[in-house]
Amino acid sequence: MAVQQLYDLQQLDTAIIRTAALRASLDDGAAQRSGIAAAAQELADLRGRLAAWGARLRVLDLELRSVEAKRAKFQADLYSGRTGNPKELAAMQEEIDILGRVKAGIEDETLSVMEQIERTEPQAHRAEAALEASQAALAQQEAAFIAATAAADGEVADLTARRSALAAQIDEFLLKRYERLREHKGGLAVVAVTGGICEGCHVAIPERRLQVIAGDPDALAACDGCGRLLVVRVP
Repeated sequence: MAVQQLYDLQQLDTAIIRTAALRASLDDGAAQRSGIAAAAQELADLRGRLAAWGARLRVLDLELRSVEAKRAKFQADLYSGRTGNPKELAAMQEEIDILGRVKAGIEDETLSVMEQIERTEPQAHRAEAALEASQAALAQQEAAFIAATAAADGEVADLTARRSALAAQIDEFLLKRYERLREHKGGLAVVAVTGGICEGCHVAIPERRLQVIAGDPDALAACDGCGRLLVVRVP
């Protein structure tokens, strides 16, 4: 049953390759981490703008207080009656008007900044909620990746151990031939013949040859189409 052993070995090798490929395709969350980094940067930008506008509001408040205090002083001096000089009175009134325009400008800017904050705060809240949701999803994905990776590694280890045990039972010459075939045939050295068809290249095997192969389990018969070793399987 040397050919059958080689076929079983082939099945194990195919399973190892398939499992290793599956492991390599597992999603470790790399794309999600990239998206989270972008979301975190967006949130940081929004918070930075809010912080800058908050700081600007504090400066504007101080400026407004200063302007109002100066304007109030000029108004008090203007109506105090301490001077009757028309030029001095005109100068005080001009200063009051100037400070009034400055005050209006500060108030306009304050309103504009407050509107910016009012529009941006909801964006920041949404960005924060989205970031937290993405981080939670990533944590789940990473946990699933770790579990799936461990399972795949365990399966590969089990398959590899079974392969080693089986390979130790096979004649060294046959094993070398098998390995050479695998190397030149894309990893597939032994294939089944089902319904008279080679599963490696899908070429029909002559009926007389099938009978010879089936009658001698130890016969090393190769497919004329692809050169792989054949094992007859009953459909």
